[in-house]
Amino acid sequence: MKSLAEALSYSVAFLAAVERNDDDASDRDCEALECIAAIVREATQPEFEAIRAACETAIADLLKCDRPNHALIQGYRDCIENFCIPIE
Repeated sequence: MKSLAEALSYSVAFLAAVERNDDDASDRDCEALECIAAIVREATQPEFEAIRAACETAIADLLKCDRPNHALIQGYRDCIENFCIPIE
C-alpha cells in the first residue's frame, strides 16, 4: 500500500503544482484530478493514512534539498488537505 500511496500522492501533487500554458493541458489535468478524487472517495481509513504519510514524507524530503521545489511541496499539502480527509 505504501508504494501506491507514494505514487498517488506524487501524481496529485504534480498535477496541482505544474504550470500549464496550454488551456487544453490544464483541462486534462483537472479531469485527471477529478477522476483521482472520485476513486479516493472510496478509500479506507488506512488508505487515507498511507496517502497522508506518503505526502508528509515527500514534503520532509523536499525540504531537505538545497533548492526545494516549493510548488511541489504545496501540491503535496494540497493533496493532504483535499484528498486525505474522508468524506462521510
